[in-house]
Amino acid sequence: MFKITSPSGFCVEKPKPNYKRDGIFIVSLILIVMTLELSSGTDDSVSMQTIPKPKAPQASDQYLKFALPDGWKASSNASPMTTHSFDATGGAFVTVIPLPAAVAGTTDIVNLWRQQVGLGVIGQEEAAKAAKSITISGQPGSIYDFTGETPIEGQAKPPRIVTASTTLGQVTWFFKLSGSADAIEAQLENFTQFLTRLAFQPGASTIDFQSLMQEAQRASRAAPPPPPPSAPAVAKPTWTVPVSWEEKAPTSMRLGNFTAGAGQAEITVMTFPGEVGGLLANVNRWRGQSGLPPVDADGLADVTQQVTISGTPATLVEAVGEKTASYSVFHPVGNATWFYKISGPSEAVTPENAAFRAFLESIQFPR
Repeated sequence: MFKITSPSGFCVEKPKPNYKRDGIFIVSLILIVMTLELSSGTDDSVSMQTIPKPKAPQASDQYLKFALPDGWKASSNASPMTTHSFDATGGAFVTVIPLPAAVAGTTDIVNLWRQQVGLGVIGQEEAAKAAKSITISGQPGSIYDFTGETPIEGQAKPPRIVTASTTLGQVTWFFKLSGSADAIEAQLENFTQFLTRLAFQPGASTIDFQSLMQEAQRASRAAPPPPPPSAPAVAKPTWTVPVSWEEKAPTSMRLGNFTAGAGQAEITVMTFPGEVGGLLANVNRWRGQSGLPPVDADGLADVTQQVTISGTPATLVEAVGEKTASYSVFHPVGNATWFYKISGPSEAVTPENAAFRAFLESIQFPR
């Protein structure tokens, strides 16, 4: 199982935006495609086919042609995994990133963008609702807009990322505008015009990702090493799967992947660096998914329950709505947060309450 530790490749105390260093996490995504065979059958699985023999690397101007908006200039701090990087007036940053279409269509990608502004994880349905339609060089595409909740040091407004994408053959192209919320607002019109006016070249639909990945890995080895994490990474726990559950193939982000109730209820185990938005934000996200109203910090204790998992404290959230329900656990371990969740139609989820709690009791982290 391949684990992505963070969008920037480092363990951090809590999710922090890292606008200009996409390269390492992109290498991780391409490694998923190059080295893993993930079976289809779940909403976040990647079905792998034979990868055609790569073509020779091409210069980035053979992929795209464009005119830069006023105030944009080529960045001197570009990642080797981006074909183009630009600094924009006001502190905004623009990157152009190609990814294999096989992995680029997953919800995992959306959550990686959200992680970069400190937001929590969302599911396939929420990700689909977050996507808006856009035209990129005459091609249909999608655009996402995520704003964090807390300004980062040196900025008056929270971080914001606007990412547009379109798929050409085997390649999905991402165009990412990132920075503080006020800087993004000032550049949004320039960004959308840039997307409309650029022109894809014939090589844009077939890219040698293996060579691109090797180049990025060489660049990352040449760069100064990052500071060590404040605590060692936590190994994957063990657990006992209830007999009523059916185990599914893991995905790039689901370390545990199961179904119950004739496949209607979905159970997942995932982990992310830091606090992933914090407990309150995740509680309200889960409640919203079940059609329940949000709570404030004072009401948090009324809708949560403290539990113990592998000898450490965790928080259980029961969000049972009229049609949709979930039981979710927020479990900080070291520098990461683990999530255990069962969700689906209420009539499928609620009968699995006892099995889910037994599953939680069986979880053991290495000591």
